[in-house]
Amino acid sequence: MEYVISISVTLAIYGVVIKNVDSGRCSRYEFIIKTLMIIGLYIICIVMLVIHFTFFNISYFVFLFLFSIPVIMYLSLKYTIQRFHDLDLSGWYILLKLIPVFSILVTFYLYCKKGNREINEYDTAIDYKKLFKDRHCINIHDKFFIVDNEAYQYERYLNKYTINISKYGSETLFSAYLQKNYRINEININKKIEITDVEFSNLIKDLDLIIIRNSFYIDLINLEIFIRKEDFKYTIILDKNINEVSKESLEASAFPGAFYEDNRYIYYSKIDRNDLLMWVKNAA
Repeated sequence: MEYVISISVTLAIYGVVIKNVDSGRCSRYEFIIKTLMIIGLYIICIVMLVIHFTFFNISYFVFLFLFSIPVIMYLSLKYTIQRFHDLDLSGWYILLKLIPVFSILVTFYLYCKKGNREINEYDTAIDYKKLFKDRHCINIHDKFFIVDNEAYQYERYLNKYTINISKYGSETLFSAYLQKNYRINEININKKIEITDVEFSNLIKDLDLIIIRNSFYIDLINLEIFIRKEDFKYTIILDKNINEVSKESLEASAFPGAFYEDNRYIYYSKIDRNDLLMWVKNAA
Protein backbone atom coordinates (compact mmCIF):
# COMPACT_ATOMS: atom_id res chain seq x y z
CA MET A 1 0.00 0.00 0.00
CA GLU A 2 2.80 2.42 0.89
CA TYR A 3 4.50 1.57 -2.40
CA VAL A 4 1.35 2.44 -4.37
CA ILE A 5 0.92 5.71 -2.48
CA SER A 6 4.57 6.59 -3.11
CA ILE A 7 4.21 5.97 -6.86
CA SER A 8 0.95 7.93 -7.00
CA VAL A 9 2.48 10.95 -5.22
CA THR A 10 5.55 10.85 -7.48
CA LEU A 11 3.41 10.69 -10.64
CA ALA A 12 1.23 13.52 -9.34
CA ILE A 13 4.29 15.72 -8.69
CA TYR A 14 5.72 14.94 -12.13
CA GLY A 15 2.36 15.64 -13.73
CA VAL A 16 2.07 19.06 -12.08
CA VAL A 17 5.59 20.02 -13.15
CA ILE A 18 5.03 18.78 -16.72
CA LYS A 19 1.82 20.81 -17.00
CA ASN A 20 3.59 23.86 -15.59
CA VAL A 21 6.63 23.55 -17.86
CA ASP A 22 4.70 23.33 -21.13
CA SER A 23 7.13 25.36 -23.23
CA GLY A 24 10.76 26.38 -23.47
CA ARG A 25 13.81 24.48 -24.66
CA CYS A 26 17.14 23.53 -23.12
CA SER A 27 19.94 22.74 -25.58
CA ARG A 28 22.43 19.91 -25.05
CA TYR A 29 25.38 22.01 -23.86
CA GLU A 30 23.14 24.15 -21.68
CA PHE A 31 21.54 21.03 -20.18
CA ILE A 32 24.92 19.54 -19.28
CA ILE A 33 26.08 22.75 -17.58
CA LYS A 34 22.83 23.22 -15.65
CA THR A 35 22.76 19.57 -14.59
CA LEU A 36 26.30 19.80 -13.24
CA MET A 37 25.35 22.96 -11.34
CA ILE A 38 22.31 21.21 -9.84
CA ILE A 39 24.45 18.25 -8.75
CA GLY A 40 26.85 20.74 -7.14
CA LEU A 41 23.98 22.41 -5.28
CA TYR A 42 22.73 19.02 -4.06
CA ILE A 43 26.18 18.22 -2.70
CA ILE A 44 26.48 21.61 -0.99
CA CYS A 45 23.06 21.25 0.68
CA ILE A 46 23.80 17.72 1.89
CA VAL A 47 27.26 18.68 3.23
CA MET A 48 25.86 21.75 5.00
CA LEU A 49 23.08 19.67 6.59
CA VAL A 50 25.56 17.04 7.80
CA ILE A 51 27.84 19.73 9.25
CA HIS A 52 24.92 21.47 10.90
CA PHE A 53 23.53 18.33 12.57
CA THR A 54 27.01 17.18 13.59
CA PHE A 55 28.32 20.34 15.23
CA PHE A 56 25.27 22.48 16.01
CA ASN A 57 21.85 22.20 17.59
CA ILE A 58 18.81 22.26 15.34
CA SER A 59 17.96 25.83 14.41
CA TYR A 60 15.78 27.69 11.95
CA PHE A 61 18.82 27.98 9.67
CA VAL A 62 18.50 24.32 8.76
CA PHE A 63 15.07 24.90 7.22
CA LEU A 64 16.73 27.05 4.56
CA PHE A 65 18.58 24.03 3.26
CA LEU A 66 15.55 21.74 3.62
CA PHE A 67 13.50 24.22 1.56
CA SER A 68 16.27 24.49 -1.05
CA ILE A 69 16.14 20.78 -1.91
CA PRO A 70 12.55 20.83 -3.39
CA VAL A 71 13.48 23.95 -5.36
CA ILE A 72 16.55 22.23 -6.78
CA MET A 73 14.46 19.15 -7.57
CA TYR A 74 11.96 21.32 -9.45
CA LEU A 75 14.74 22.95 -11.48
CA SER A 76 16.15 19.52 -12.31
CA LEU A 77 12.76 18.34 -13.60
CA LYS A 78 12.20 21.60 -15.47
CA TYR A 79 15.49 21.48 -17.37
CA THR A 80 15.00 17.78 -18.16
CA ILE A 81 11.54 18.47 -19.58
CA GLN A 82 12.87 21.36 -21.63
CA ARG A 83 15.66 19.11 -22.90
CA PHE A 84 12.98 16.75 -24.23
CA HIS A 85 11.32 19.80 -25.82
CA ASP A 86 14.63 20.60 -27.52
CA LEU A 87 14.40 17.16 -29.14
CA ASP A 88 10.80 17.93 -30.20
CA LEU A 89 9.46 15.43 -27.66
CA SER A 90 6.69 15.84 -25.11
CA GLY A 91 7.66 16.53 -21.51
CA TRP A 92 5.79 13.36 -20.53
CA TYR A 93 8.81 11.38 -21.73
CA ILE A 94 10.45 12.34 -18.43
CA LEU A 95 8.41 9.52 -16.86
CA LEU A 96 10.84 7.13 -18.56
CA LYS A 97 13.42 8.24 -16.01
CA LEU A 98 11.34 6.58 -13.29
CA ILE A 99 12.03 3.16 -14.79
CA PRO A 100 15.03 1.52 -13.06
CA VAL A 101 18.10 0.90 -15.26
CA PHE A 102 16.29 2.30 -18.32
CA SER A 103 16.61 5.75 -16.75
CA ILE A 104 20.40 5.52 -17.26
CA LEU A 105 19.89 5.07 -21.00
CA VAL A 106 17.47 8.01 -21.09
CA THR A 107 19.96 10.24 -19.26
CA PHE A 108 22.75 9.20 -21.62
CA TYR A 109 20.46 9.99 -24.58
CA LEU A 110 19.68 13.47 -23.23
CA TYR A 111 23.37 14.22 -22.75
CA CYS A 112 24.43 13.02 -26.20
CA LYS A 113 21.57 13.63 -28.64
CA LYS A 114 21.87 16.87 -30.58
CA GLY A 115 18.76 19.05 -30.43
CA ASN A 116 16.63 20.00 -33.43
CA ARG A 117 17.49 23.33 -35.01
CA GLU A 118 14.01 23.80 -36.45
CA ILE A 119 11.32 25.83 -34.73
CA ASN A 120 8.94 23.52 -32.91
CA GLU A 121 5.79 23.88 -30.80
CA TYR A 122 7.79 24.26 -27.58
CA ASP A 123 9.85 27.22 -28.76
CA THR A 124 9.57 30.52 -26.94
CA ALA A 125 11.08 33.79 -28.06
CA ILE A 126 13.25 36.02 -25.94
CA ASP A 127 11.66 39.10 -24.36
CA TYR A 128 11.87 41.42 -27.36
CA LYS A 129 10.84 44.46 -25.33
CA LYS A 130 14.10 44.28 -23.40
CA LEU A 131 15.95 44.87 -26.66
CA PHE A 132 14.16 48.19 -27.17
CA LYS A 133 14.31 50.06 -23.88
CA ASP A 134 13.89 53.41 -25.65
CA ARG A 135 11.16 52.27 -28.07
CA HIS A 136 7.51 51.24 -27.78
CA CYS A 137 6.35 47.82 -28.96
CA ILE A 138 3.03 46.52 -30.25
CA ASN A 139 2.45 42.80 -29.71
CA ILE A 140 -0.24 41.73 -32.19
CA HIS A 141 -2.36 38.61 -31.56
CA ASP A 142 -5.46 37.33 -33.37
CA LYS A 143 -8.06 39.11 -31.21
CA PHE A 144 -6.02 41.62 -29.23
CA PHE A 145 -2.77 43.51 -29.21
CA ILE A 146 -0.63 44.88 -26.42
CA VAL A 147 1.08 48.26 -26.39
CA ASP A 148 3.28 49.05 -23.38
CA ASN A 149 1.62 46.32 -21.27
CA GLU A 150 -1.86 47.68 -22.03
CA ALA A 151 -4.12 45.21 -23.88
CA TYR A 152 -6.68 46.31 -26.52
CA GLN A 153 -9.38 44.08 -27.99
CA TYR A 154 -9.99 44.39 -31.72
CA GLU A 155 -11.93 42.83 -34.57
CA ARG A 156 -10.84 42.78 -38.17
CA TYR A 157 -13.22 42.52 -41.10
CA LEU A 158 -11.88 42.85 -44.63
CA ASN A 159 -9.65 45.95 -44.53
CA LYS A 160 -11.04 47.53 -41.35
CA TYR A 161 -10.11 47.33 -37.68
CA THR A 162 -12.58 47.95 -34.85
CA ILE A 163 -10.58 48.71 -31.71
CA ASN A 164 -12.07 48.74 -28.21
CA ILE A 165 -10.74 51.07 -25.52
CA SER A 166 -12.08 51.00 -21.99
CA LYS A 167 -13.61 54.26 -20.77
CA TYR A 168 -12.00 53.72 -17.40
CA GLY A 169 -8.55 52.67 -18.57
CA SER A 170 -5.55 54.91 -18.11
CA GLU A 171 -4.56 57.03 -21.07
CA THR A 172 -1.52 55.75 -22.95
CA LEU A 173 0.51 56.88 -25.92
CA PHE A 174 -1.55 54.58 -28.13
CA SER A 175 -5.03 55.43 -26.83
CA ALA A 176 -4.24 59.17 -26.83
CA TYR A 177 -3.23 58.98 -30.49
CA LEU A 178 -6.42 57.13 -31.46
CA GLN A 179 -8.70 59.52 -29.60
CA LYS A 180 -6.95 62.53 -31.07
CA ASN A 181 -7.02 61.41 -34.70
CA TYR A 182 -10.13 59.24 -35.13
CA ARG A 183 -13.84 59.32 -34.47
CA ILE A 184 -14.93 57.66 -31.22
CA ASN A 185 -18.20 55.78 -30.62
CA GLU A 186 -19.00 55.22 -26.94
CA ILE A 187 -20.85 51.95 -26.25
CA ASN A 188 -21.43 50.90 -22.64
CA ILE A 189 -18.03 50.85 -20.94
CA ASN A 190 -16.02 50.86 -24.18
CA LYS A 191 -14.95 53.36 -26.76
CA LYS A 192 -14.96 51.92 -30.28
CA ILE A 193 -12.72 53.27 -32.99
CA GLU A 194 -12.81 52.12 -36.61
CA ILE A 195 -9.77 52.52 -38.82
CA THR A 196 -8.59 50.96 -42.08
CA ASP A 197 -5.63 48.63 -42.33
CA VAL A 198 -3.69 51.40 -44.08
CA GLU A 199 -4.43 53.77 -41.20
CA PHE A 200 -3.38 51.06 -38.75
CA SER A 201 -0.05 50.70 -40.54
CA ASN A 202 0.42 54.47 -40.59
CA LEU A 203 -0.39 54.60 -36.87
CA ILE A 204 2.40 52.15 -36.17
CA LYS A 205 4.81 54.24 -38.23
CA ASP A 206 3.74 57.52 -36.63
CA LEU A 207 4.23 56.14 -33.12
CA ASP A 208 7.45 54.39 -34.20
CA LEU A 209 6.26 51.07 -32.77
CA ILE A 210 8.25 47.85 -32.99
CA ILE A 211 5.95 45.07 -34.24
CA ILE A 212 5.90 41.74 -32.41
CA ARG A 213 3.61 38.99 -33.68
CA ASN A 214 2.00 36.56 -31.21
CA SER A 215 4.88 37.10 -28.76
CA PHE A 216 6.98 35.06 -31.17
CA TYR A 217 8.16 36.84 -34.32
CA ILE A 218 9.50 40.38 -34.48
CA ASP A 219 9.36 42.57 -37.58
CA LEU A 220 12.76 43.99 -38.51
CA ILE A 221 14.18 45.07 -41.87
CA ASN A 222 10.95 43.93 -43.57
CA LEU A 223 11.36 40.38 -42.25
CA GLU A 224 9.58 38.35 -39.58
CA ILE A 225 12.39 37.09 -37.37
CA PHE A 226 12.44 34.64 -34.49
CA ILE A 227 15.19 35.01 -31.89
CA ARG A 228 15.91 32.03 -29.65
CA LYS A 229 18.26 31.85 -26.68
CA GLU A 230 20.34 28.67 -26.69
CA ASP A 231 23.69 27.58 -25.26
CA PHE A 232 23.70 30.85 -23.30
CA LYS A 233 23.88 32.74 -26.60
CA TYR A 234 21.34 33.73 -29.26
CA THR A 235 20.15 32.41 -32.62
CA ILE A 236 18.26 34.40 -35.25
CA ILE A 237 15.95 32.24 -37.38
CA LEU A 238 14.15 33.14 -40.61
CA ASP A 239 11.31 30.96 -41.84
CA LYS A 240 11.41 30.84 -45.65
CA ASN A 241 7.66 30.11 -45.75
CA ILE A 242 6.83 33.56 -44.36
CA ASN A 243 9.83 35.53 -45.63
CA GLU A 244 11.03 36.26 -49.14
CA VAL A 245 14.82 36.18 -48.90
CA SER A 246 17.64 36.31 -51.39
CA LYS A 247 21.41 36.22 -51.16
CA GLU A 248 21.56 39.95 -51.77
CA SER A 249 18.98 40.80 -49.09
CA LEU A 250 20.74 38.62 -46.53
CA GLU A 251 24.08 40.24 -47.24
CA ALA A 252 22.51 43.69 -46.94
CA SER A 253 20.92 42.71 -43.61
CA ALA A 254 24.37 42.03 -42.11
CA PHE A 255 23.13 39.42 -39.64
CA PRO A 256 25.64 38.55 -36.92
CA GLY A 257 26.54 34.96 -36.04
CA ALA A 258 27.38 31.75 -37.88
CA PHE A 259 25.28 31.09 -40.99
CA TYR A 260 23.45 27.81 -41.60
CA GLU A 261 20.58 26.94 -43.95
CA ASP A 262 18.25 23.99 -44.52
CA ASN A 263 15.18 23.44 -46.69
CA ARG A 264 12.91 25.68 -44.61
CA TYR A 265 14.97 27.83 -42.26
CA ILE A 266 17.94 30.17 -42.27
CA TYR A 267 19.93 30.34 -39.03
CA TYR A 268 22.46 32.77 -37.59
CA SER A 269 23.73 31.18 -34.40
CA LYS A 270 26.21 31.66 -31.54
CA ILE A 271 25.51 35.37 -31.28
CA ASP A 272 26.80 37.24 -28.22
CA ARG A 273 24.36 39.54 -26.44
CA ASN A 274 26.37 42.67 -27.26
CA ASP A 275 26.49 41.74 -30.95
CA LEU A 276 22.75 41.08 -30.94
CA LEU A 277 21.98 44.41 -29.27
CA MET A 278 24.19 46.25 -31.75
CA TRP A 279 22.59 44.58 -34.75
CA VAL A 280 19.05 45.14 -33.43
CA LYS A 281 19.82 48.82 -32.81
CA ASN A 282 21.06 49.27 -36.38
CA ALA A 283 18.21 47.20 -37.87
CA ALA A 284 15.50 49.13 -36.04
